[in-house]
Amino acid sequence: MKCKTLFGLVLAGILSISGLAAASVHEKTSSAINYKMRYPVVAVEKNAAAQTAINEDIQKYVDNFLTQYKTGKFRKGDFSYKLRYEDDQVISLTLQDYRFNQGAAHGYTNTYGVNYSKITGEKLPLSYFVKLRPEDKMTVLNQPIINSRGERIPLQKTFATGRYTSTIEISSNYYMLGGGAIALLYPPYKLACYAMGTLHINLSPQMIDYFNRKNQ
Repeated sequence: MKCKTLFGLVLAGILSISGLAAASVHEKTSSAINYKMRYPVVAVEKNAAAQTAINEDIQKYVDNFLTQYKTGKFRKGDFSYKLRYEDDQVISLTLQDYRFNQGAAHGYTNTYGVNYSKITGEKLPLSYFVKLRPEDKMTVLNQPIINSRGERIPLQKTFATGRYTSTIEISSNYYMLGGGAIALLYPPYKLACYAMGTLHINLSPQMIDYFNRKNQ
């Protein structure tokens, strides 16, 4: 089942399958004196159940931000999103949640990859597309590491070559790049220093195929 789904993802754009759900993303906004928010509302054509499931899950992230803001858990913040990939079967977005706490030296951004089936509305874990084991860590870390400006970061500038190597784990936080590729997300301090920002490790279709054969 998983291999068939991955194969369909790789070939997305050249296959035309009738009866699958189309989707569109609408933007909603909210703001107050100390926060701004843009968040997605997904419409799935002819599939109200999937649409409801997807939007209810996204709403959990929105509600968490607003509840924490209203109860003074942080001083100011920003919530935004990006549509990363979409085809007839799946939709992939990232939700960016920035918060600045009173007295802190700087704010902190968490970026969440949310990936859904447009057929069932379920959130798809990383393992749905690629099977990874802890011993694959260094192979994963040697794939392209990209910062938020699209620049490639040498492995030597991360924690992966020093005394903190043992503390790094393979991230399960991801989004789809299209063409069968996936990007793993690492927030500040998880893979490199704060100044590096959120880092993305790109897994090509070739590497995904290798991991799935090796770890089946």
